Amino acid sequence: MSKQYAEVQEDDFMKFGGDRPSYLEIEDALMALGGHGVNGNNFKNEMVKLAGWTGGALTTYAQRASVAQNAFNRIRGVLPKASTSDELRALLNSLK
Repeated sequence: MSKQYAEVQEDDFMKFGGDRPSYLEIEDALMALGGHGVNGNNFKNEMVKLAGWTGGALTTYAQRASVAQNAFNRIRGVLPKASTSDELRALLNSLK
């Protein structure tokens, strides 16, 4: 994946309308890398948690905006370097 993503800001999780926030584009890329559908969604959730997201299934990004911001910006930094799900997993693991 060679696309560059805009830096994620805390208020991105609370916006309605306007330009599409980059965290949604990052989620789309994660789901595509993970295989779309249920597999893609599971992969996206795994990568966001690996990047530092601590919320559960019922926790919105807006409820923990700073945690979500940090997690998505970690992913943003390595996503363009990964061409497979395993590469992304390894890159995120190397950030720990």
